Amino acid sequence: NILDGRMFTGMIGPSENPDLEDSLHFSDGHFWSDICSRCGFLPRPYSSERTEDGVRFAGILESDSRGQFQYNGLVRDDGTIQVSIRWERKRWYWTSSREIAFQGSETRDVEPSLHEIRTQMQSFDPAENPLCARF
Repeated sequence: NILDGRMFTGMIGPSENPDLEDSLHFSDGHFWSDICSRCGFLPRPYSSERTEDGVRFAGILESDSRGQFQYNGLVRDDGTIQVSIRWERKRWYWTSSREIAFQGSETRDVEPSLHEIRTQMQSFDPAENPLCARF
């Protein structure tokens, strides 16, 4: 995939005011967010295509207990990224959804591989992370 090996740092949160620092990673045809991974959302495959505006990508991160995030983003040639994210959590009696955004830019920091993040996730407990209460 076009974005494999790239990492973007920036802010995630409500569409009108992203307020949490986060990083978005692409590796081996999968993508993940640092915050989402700590909250039980597994790395998942993504699709991408080059357009005249940059690279468009889409993918869904899912959690058994916290719902799913539908990502639709654009990486511009200058390394900036803008992503609209629809969070949806279904219950048997109601469904809640919110519009979220991630905005950032590419960083050259060393990033974990897909294997490393899967290994790290075994030690994460979303119940102990106060950020996870937002999702």
